[in-house]
Amino acid sequence: MNHPDRAFSFKKVESEDDLVGALFDHKWPLCYSFYHEKLLYLNDGESEDLPEYAVVAIDKTVGRFGIHGREVGRLKPANMPAADAQKFIRKMNAGNYASENPVQFMAEPKWHHRCRLCGLDEES
Repeated sequence: MNHPDRAFSFKKVESEDDLVGALFDHKWPLCYSFYHEKLLYLNDGESEDLPEYAVVAIDKTVGRFGIHGREVGRLKPANMPAADAQKFIRKMNAGNYASENPVQFMAEPKWHHRCRLCGLDEES
């Protein structure tokens, strides 16, 4: 994981098609991520223009937003067509992981999140 110190936010995505659409058809702040089929797709890239998602299996939660898990794959939308991403997502959902590197980080539900990366850290 490139940015374990980043405070990630996430939104639950129900369908594979919606996840592919979110990953390929939109530009998101660097903290924005997705939860689908028990996996987190964390925006772990360096640039909003070239996102790179660390796919993480959650092993346990710690406190309010702490996550201990395993990075099980990486997805770079700029380096693959959306059809290949669907195959990748199915592989991840089936537990056919590319790696299992331990990771620890903070991940907050989108409705609760505020940080400098998304510009929601100002007081209302």
